[in-house]
Amino acid sequence: MNQCICIEAARAALARASWVRGQAPAYGEDAIIDLLADIRLWCEEAGLDFSRCSHLAWVFHAGSEGAAS
Repeated sequence: MNQCICIEAARAALARASWVRGQAPAYGEDAIIDLLADIRLWCEEAGLDFSRCSHLAWVFHAGSEGAAS
C-alpha cells in the first residue's frame, strides 16, 4: 500500500475516533494513545491478540522502511 494512503487512513481513524467521542479531530500523541487504547479494548472484546497485531504492524513498518531505502 502506498505510504500516502497509509497516512490518510491513520488520519481518518484518528478523526473518526475523535468524532465518536464528540471531540474535534486531534492528531497528537494523546489522540494516538486514546485510539490505541480503544483498539486494545476492542481486541480483548473480539478475542484478538493486540500484542501480536502490534508486533506484526511493527514488522510490516520496519520492512517497508527497508524497502524504501
